[in-house]
Amino acid sequence: MEILKLKENITNGAFEEKIKFMYSCTETKKYNDRFIEVIDGLEENFGKKEDVRIFSAPGRTEIGGNHTDHQHGCVLAASLNLDVIGAVSLNGTDTIRIKSKGYPLDEVNINELEPDKAEYDKAKALIRGIVKKFTDMGYTVKGFDAYTVSNVLKGSGMSSSAAFEVLVGT
Repeated sequence: MEILKLKENITNGAFEEKIKFMYSCTETKKYNDRFIEVIDGLEENFGKKEDVRIFSAPGRTEIGGNHTDHQHGCVLAASLNLDVIGAVSLNGTDTIRIKSKGYPLDEVNINELEPDKAEYDKAKALIRGIVKKFTDMGYTVKGFDAYTVSNVLKGSGMSSSAAFEVLVGT
């Protein structure tokens, strides 16, 4: 959606019912403010954009079977109303650029997807791995710019890295 129209729709409450449903809330102002923040962050970091999309990926909690999935077991999980949100725009290049609030810019060339040990434990490794899997499955991946904001508490057991991975994949 064109960026000014998107911001106008958010401000005027066009997405109010969707936001209420998504966050199980009655008051949407703080969520609207987050969406405006993420759109502004995209523009501040990557310049004016014509076509912008907004995505959300929730954190999660494991109700039962915590960590058994690592041994191919079953887990009962539930999503939270805490999430990573991103404003995203295609950039016409072969580069994915993601700037997350409070973190340095991550850039990944979609033609260079082999693992890099220097990137282990960094967001770039997650991005590269997700893109590699998509391309291995035959999907077309294009370069994009994204600015993300998260309220999923890092290191809290709410799967902040998994939420980031789902956002990138989406």
